[in-house]
Amino acid sequence: MSATYQSELIDRVLFSRWHNPPTKDDVQAIMAQMEEATQRLGQNVLYIASISPKAKVPDATERAHLNQMVAEGRRYCEQSWLVYEGTDLQHNLQRVIISGVLILTRTFDNYLSVAKSADAIVKDVSTALKKDATSIFRQARDRGLIA
Repeated sequence: MSATYQSELIDRVLFSRWHNPPTKDDVQAIMAQMEEATQRLGQNVLYIASISPKAKVPDATERAHLNQMVAEGRRYCEQSWLVYEGTDLQHNLQRVIISGVLILTRTFDNYLSVAKSADAIVKDVSTALKKDATSIFRQARDRGLIA
């Protein structure tokens, strides 16, 4: 586990819990983890990134790392979700801004969706897995990968 994030593959879902925005090394590490999981499973993974409400807002360099991660992740991920936790105005604005950027950059193609909580995406992940993902989310929560 790095100081920035922790991640783990559960079933075909790669969860990552981000405590701060990614560094270039973090992006390389998570890409390697995605590639390894895809090769081992023989199919692309589903990726869920949850961002702690205590994480700082990414600066320009960190946003570039995030954009790189989204672009490169398409090679290994069938679908991705960004769970941006928090209930105050700043968190709500961040979700709106991220969603707006996805639309403006034409990245909004059902590959990446933004959610307020992990519970809000269980149904979508279940649909993608073609089975109930409730137990997968329970394991991820028990391991501190989602709130």
